[in-house]
Amino acid sequence: MESVRQEIERELGFGLVPNVFAYADPAPEAQTGLWKAFRHIVLRGLLPRTVKEMMGVVVSHENRSPYAKGVHLHALMVQGVEGALLETLAKGELPEGLPGKTGLLLRFAQTAARNPRDPAAVGLLQGQFSPGEIAEAVAVVALFQMVNAWTDLRGIPLDPL
Repeated sequence: MESVRQEIERELGFGLVPNVFAYADPAPEAQTGLWKAFRHIVLRGLLPRTVKEMMGVVVSHENRSPYAKGVHLHALMVQGVEGALLETLAKGELPEGLPGKTGLLLRFAQTAARNPRDPAAVGLLQGQFSPGEIAEAVAVVALFQMVNAWTDLRGIPLDPL
């Protein structure tokens, strides 16, 4: 049977277990929980992975949390996202003229990260997204809020990329 570490390596395709998961080695249940949440929310689902990773960069910038911001900027670069877009996201700005509903999802992520209790944040998505897409967008923001707390409280350093 494949271990959680092997599953992470295989599914992420980085050839390593990123520090966000490696730092949970002493607590296997926590490691499994972190991985399963990430796997099911970011790697699967209705919304494109690149958009969810951009949302993670936005949430991490708002939280002044360097780990997820850096890792997901790198992952987006590897996935072929153009440099100008990455530079804009790295500065904490929302890029203009994004295709489809991507800009709306990024604005939602920024609004929700600034004030997670603001019901107007979800209102940005009403009428534009299905109930499943809205639930997934909220889960993405919640996941990155948790990841930011995990990496910041543990002082997890950025992986050598």
